[in-house]
Amino acid sequence: MSNQLNAALSGQAPTALAEDVSLATPLAASRISGRDAVSAALATYQQALGEPEATVRLKGDGVEAVVYSASPGGRETEIVALARNNAAGQIATVDVYGRPWPFMAALREVIEQSDPALADPDLGSGPYTPEGPTPVWVDHPTVPPLAEDVTLYSPILSEEPTGKAVVGPVLKAAAQSFTDLKVRTVLDVEGRTAFAVVIDEYVDGHVQQLVEIFTLNDAGEVAEIRIFTRPWLVTAHFRKNMYALLKETLGPDFWGGPDPQGPLPTP
Repeated sequence: MSNQLNAALSGQAPTALAEDVSLATPLAASRISGRDAVSAALATYQQALGEPEATVRLKGDGVEAVVYSASPGGRETEIVALARNNAAGQIATVDVYGRPWPFMAALREVIEQSDPALADPDLGSGPYTPEGPTPVWVDHPTVPPLAEDVTLYSPILSEEPTGKAVVGPVLKAAAQSFTDLKVRTVLDVEGRTAFAVVIDEYVDGHVQQLVEIFTLNDAGEVAEIRIFTRPWLVTAHFRKNMYALLKETLGPDFWGGPDPQGPLPTP
């Protein structure tokens, strides 16, 4: 795994970033622009996560990404950071997604103490649409069948559903909770039989952005699905919708953190 990329995504190598680099964080809706501001924001996340471990590297057409895992406060939290380079080889854009939402809510409280702007959930005056370069949409790859013992690392649940009989209905509920799914890019996962899909979809009129990583078993079936989302407040809408569909299927252990029936967070 590239030490330079890790250093840049940790805010420790600002010269690897273009002067006009921009950053989308998991929590706030607006992009951050400029080398100094982006490097400082990445360093704030690094500090709040408590020196996270880089666990997986992903590569695609002009995109490199790293998955980081940490356990601040004993809660296993993950982020994935996608970096695109400019013609000079410097990082031009960084897009960061997180999971799961209840633990990201706790991380938000920590980050708010260092930089309140990084924790501001405001989506703006209208339906949220992500800023940044205009995407070139691609086809969604074929997803193999689920393995009988598949595990879902959800973006909204505090525990992991396991088994096709449970994961299947959760995925069906998810499909009822969004519309107009489009794919930005598809990535390979280094050293694993796996692939990742970067997605935009609509939830209650707002765009929710996701990275879904599918890991396959020896039979070519999906053994693990790991999903990261942004921005945080749109995922709160998604979580509330999913709770309404799954409250009779998944017990309270899956809904740790803020009350999924409570009012949505406000700026």
